[in-house]
Amino acid sequence: MHFPRTPGRIAAPLMIAAALAVATACNSSSTSDSTPSAEPIAGSPNKAAGTPVTIGFISEGKSPAIDNTDEIKGARAAVAYANDYLGGLGGHPITLEVCESLGQPATATDCANQMVAANVAAVVEGVEGQIDATIAPLAAAKIPLVTHTASTQAALQTPGVFMLLNGLSYFGTPAAQAKADGVKKADLVVIGVPAAEGPARQIGALLYGNAGVGLNVTAVPPGTADMTPQIAAADGEHPDLYTVVGNDTFCTSALKAIKTVNPSVKTTIIDRCITPGGASAIPGGYQDINVVTTTDLSKDRPDGKLFASVLGKYGDGAKFGSTAAFGYSPVLGMVDALNAAKISEVTPATVTSTLQSAPATEYPLSGGVMFQCNGKQIALSPNICSTDGIMATADKAGTLSNYRRVAADAKLYSMPGR
Repeated sequence: MHFPRTPGRIAAPLMIAAALAVATACNSSSTSDSTPSAEPIAGSPNKAAGTPVTIGFISEGKSPAIDNTDEIKGARAAVAYANDYLGGLGGHPITLEVCESLGQPATATDCANQMVAANVAAVVEGVEGQIDATIAPLAAAKIPLVTHTASTQAALQTPGVFMLLNGLSYFGTPAAQAKADGVKKADLVVIGVPAAEGPARQIGALLYGNAGVGLNVTAVPPGTADMTPQIAAADGEHPDLYTVVGNDTFCTSALKAIKTVNPSVKTTIIDRCITPGGASAIPGGYQDINVVTTTDLSKDRPDGKLFASVLGKYGDGAKFGSTAAFGYSPVLGMVDALNAAKISEVTPATVTSTLQSAPATEYPLSGGVMFQCNGKQIALSPNICSTDGIMATADKAGTLSNYRRVAADAKLYSMPGR
């Protein structure tokens, strides 16, 4: 059963998840970046030899506010690997058409229009902050948009958008893990502005409620350096778990207060919370804190080893980290799904219909998360292709390890009574 395509009261507030993801995307990779492996790529070469097809890739690229250059390099590396080892896309070598939005809505719209003019068969995006500015032109041209993850209202509801990884996992994964851990009461700490507090109380309450976990929301006014009074008041309700959702500055203040008030309580944060040097301001640093993330960077897993080898050969100096993964994973995931469905002719229409009929496929660098874009994964949006999330554990400095897939029943994302 699908959720109706106009769930404004639910979908509109979800924009905060995307905003947090993109506004601080550079933070999450800083604790994991490293030089990729020089190991040879496993598998036999299978070079594409058919008529070339063009796939678009829109990224914020490099601007004064952010440097996502490695995202583009990761996408290009995935294309080069697919062309040399996977027979390209249905036997066709892939040409990647890249455009940088520079974090500007008008530039993002221009990028989308460039993709239309270039007759691309599909557009892929990683953590594009101006995704909404790209959706309308692509939708009008009936060009499918494949993303790593997103959660704006337009991304959730516009036909032809495919989110390979669950864009609601920043709320859903902690709720699912809390249920698995037997947590009865949780407290969600969020910045006290409507765009954040609204979804925390609405979506947070829905998902935690579906998980059977009581939720209190602690909204803290912007710019609050010392959150001890707010956390002390929240602790009076005796939560078994604190979940913190925000950018690095907000999270650092929240974690400092939590560690001061109740140093032994379980705590979960999102990967955007971690920043270089942040540990020095938090008692005990990030030690043993659970972290919700969207990329599994385990170097001992087969897909982690492949990622390192592909970057080493094709990555043009890109670091092994989440920024490069944001380009690599959705490109390779789309290729894997379309090839599994045996696509031959590659056009916007066939990419759309083939993705919708493709079998369940493992998403690259996800620790085993499967995606299937048949519109049946999550009741809240037919555009989300997977349900599970990814969690890791931080050490004192914020380096992540012990990545694991957090399974989520589709009922977690259902409306009450459905």
